[in-house]
Amino acid sequence: MAASSISRTPRPERASGLDGQRALGAWLAALVGIVAIGLGAAWLLESQGSGQVAGVLRLLTLAATIIWAASGLFRIAVPAGPWPATAGYAALLGGGAAVAELVARAGFAGSFGLGLTLQVIAAAASAWWTWRVFRGAPRWRVQAAWSAATIASAAAVWFLVRHDWPVAATGLAGVTGMAVGCVLGLAGLRQALSGAAGIPGVARTVLDEAVRMRVSVALLVLLVVMVPTLPLLLDHSERLAYRVQFFLNWALGGTGLILGLLTIFLACGSVCGDIDSGRIHMTLAKPLDRWEYLVGKWLGIVAFNLLMVALAGAGTYTFTKVLGGTLAADDADRDAVDRQVLTARAEVLPAHDKPEEYDAAIDAAIRQLEQDEPDAFRRNPAAARRRIRQEYDWQWHTVTPDMVSTFVFHGLPTGSEGVQLQVKPRANNVDIDLADVRFVLSINDRPWPIVDGQHVEQTLPSQAVTTLEIPAEALGDTGTIRLTVANRNLVPAGETRPTAITFSPGDGMKVLHRVGGFDGNFVRCLLVIWFKLAMVAAAAVAAATFLGFPTAVLLAMVVYFAALGSGFLRDALGEYNVVADSALGSVAERIVAAAGLAAQFRFYEAGRMLLGFISDLVLWLVPAFSDYDAVAKLATGIAVPMGNVLSCLFKIGIVYPVVIGLLGWVVFDRRDLIRSST
Repeated sequence: MAASSISRTPRPERASGLDGQRALGAWLAALVGIVAIGLGAAWLLESQGSGQVAGVLRLLTLAATIIWAASGLFRIAVPAGPWPATAGYAALLGGGAAVAELVARAGFAGSFGLGLTLQVIAAAASAWWTWRVFRGAPRWRVQAAWSAATIASAAAVWFLVRHDWPVAATGLAGVTGMAVGCVLGLAGLRQALSGAAGIPGVARTVLDEAVRMRVSVALLVLLVVMVPTLPLLLDHSERLAYRVQFFLNWALGGTGLILGLLTIFLACGSVCGDIDSGRIHMTLAKPLDRWEYLVGKWLGIVAFNLLMVALAGAGTYTFTKVLGGTLAADDADRDAVDRQVLTARAEVLPAHDKPEEYDAAIDAAIRQLEQDEPDAFRRNPAAARRRIRQEYDWQWHTVTPDMVSTFVFHGLPTGSEGVQLQVKPRANNVDIDLADVRFVLSINDRPWPIVDGQHVEQTLPSQAVTTLEIPAEALGDTGTIRLTVANRNLVPAGETRPTAITFSPGDGMKVLHRVGGFDGNFVRCLLVIWFKLAMVAAAAVAAATFLGFPTAVLLAMVVYFAALGSGFLRDALGEYNVVADSALGSVAERIVAAAGLAAQFRFYEAGRMLLGFISDLVLWLVPAFSDYDAVAKLATGIAVPMGNVLSCLFKIGIVYPVVIGLLGWVVFDRRDLIRSST
C-alpha cells in the first residue's frame, strides 16, 4: 500500500501541470481571438461605409482585450476568483477614463485640465489596485504593477492624442517605452546570468543592486524622463536644424553624464557596501579569487551601461527621426537637416597652393629667429618653431583688402554630389566685431557661383558658419579644388579703413563630403560613449577597493571630470606647460622660468608655472575624452571615423581599464577585509 501510494503521488502533479498549460493556451487563444475578430469585424464594417460603428467596435475590442489581459494577470494572485479583482481594475481605469473624457469635452473653462487630472488619477489608481491585489503574491508584485502602469500610461497617451496634444503624448509614450525597456532589459540580463557562479554571478549581483540603490534609481528615472521630454523644451520658433542639433547634443551628452555619475555611485556603493556589511566574506568564501570578484563587479556595471546606452540611444534615435520629420522653416532649413545634420560627412582641411615655398619661408623665419634671439630660442626651440608656424598659418588664412588667397583641397570624390564648402569668416581690423564680410570665390580658376550669367559676390555675417554647395562638375577628374578668395570689403560705414577677412585655421574653412549615413554614425557615437563608461567603471571599482564610500566616490569623480576636462586643461595651461627636447630639459626650464618670475616679485605667476608639474602629471595619467568627442561630430553631421572608434576601444575601453584594474587588484589583494572601510 505504501509503495502504491508513493507510485501514484506524481500523477496528479503531472495532470495539474498539464491543466495549467492547457489553461494558459486557452487564455492566449481567447486573447488572440478577441483582437482578431474585433479588429477584423471593424475593418469589414469600415469597408462597407459604417465608419462610426467600426470605431465603436474598435473601442469595445480594446476594452475587452484589456479586461481579458487583466483577468489573466490577476489569476496569478487570485487563482480561484480573478474576476472581482479584474472588475475593480476595469472600474478604476475604464470608469476613470470615461469620466475624464466627459469632463474634458464639457467645454467649460479648465475642462481639459480637469479631465487630464482625472485621467492621471485613474491611471495611478489602477496601478495601486494591482499592487494591492498582489499582496499575497509578492514574487510577482513588481512585475504586475509595472504591467498595470504600462497599460494606464497607454490610456493616458491615447487621451492626449484624442485632444490634440501630440507632443505631450509622444513624450509620455517615450517615457513609458524607455521605462518598460529598462525593466525588460534588466530582467533579460539577470536571466542570462542566472544560475551562473564566479564572475557572472558577481555581475548579476551588481544588476540587482542597480535597482535597489536609491541614488542609481533616481539617476535612472532622470535619464528615462530626460530623453523623451527634451523635445518638449525646444523653442519651436527656432530653425529645425538648430533644434535637431540641440536635441542630439543634450540628449547624448546628458546620457553620458548621467550614466557616468550612475556608474560611479553604483560601483563604489556595490564594493564598499560588500566590505562594510561583511557580505564580501561570504562571497570570497566561495571558490572565487579577489581578482575575479573585481572583474565581476566591473563586468556587471559594463553590461548595465551597455543596456542603458542602447536604451537611451534607441529613444534618442527615435525622437531625432520624429523631430527631423517635422515641418521646417523653409527649403534651406529642410536641406540643412537632411544634408548637414542627419548625415555623415568627412572633413578636408586646406593646404597651401605652394607648399614648398611656404615651408621654405617658415624654415627661413625659424633660422632668422635663432640668429636674432639665440638665448630665447635655445630655451624652448620647440615652442619657438610652433609659434612661428602658427603665425604663418594665421597670415595665410587672412585675406587682406583687395588681395587674393588660394586654398587647395585634395582627395575629394570625383563626380559626386553633396560636396560642401563650409566657411566661418571673421572681420579683422574693424571696430565692429560682427561686421559683414564681402568676398568673391573662384574654383579651379573659374568664377563661382554664377547666377544668370553673373559672378555672385558673397556677403556673410562675421563669425557665422555658412555652408555652400559645390557642383559635381567643379571637382573635375582630379578630386582637387583650388579655391581662390578675393577680399572685396570696402570701408564700412563708421569705419576708417577696409577690413581683412580671417578664416581661422582648423574650423574657419573646410570642405565636407558625404561618406555615410546618420544611422551608422549614430551607432559609432554610442559605442564611444560606452567605451568611456567602461573606463569610469574601472576607476570607480579601483577607488572602492581601498577607500570608504564617500572618499571613493570623490576620487572617481575627480578622475571622471579630469578626463572630461583634460583637453580644456591642456589648452588652458599651455602657457605654463614648457615643451622641451627632453623631460629633464622641461623640468629645468620650468624651474628657471619660475625663479625668474619670483625674482621679479611675480609670485603668483611663479606658482602657476610650478603647478605645471601637477598639470603635466594629470594630463599624462588621465586621457582626454575630448579627443573622442563623437557627440559633437554627430550633431554637426561629421562622420565619426571607425579608426577613431577602434582607437577609443583600445585606449579608453581596454588599456586604461586593465591598468586601473591591476592597480586596484594589487591594493585589494593585500587589504585586510576584516576591518570596515568607513
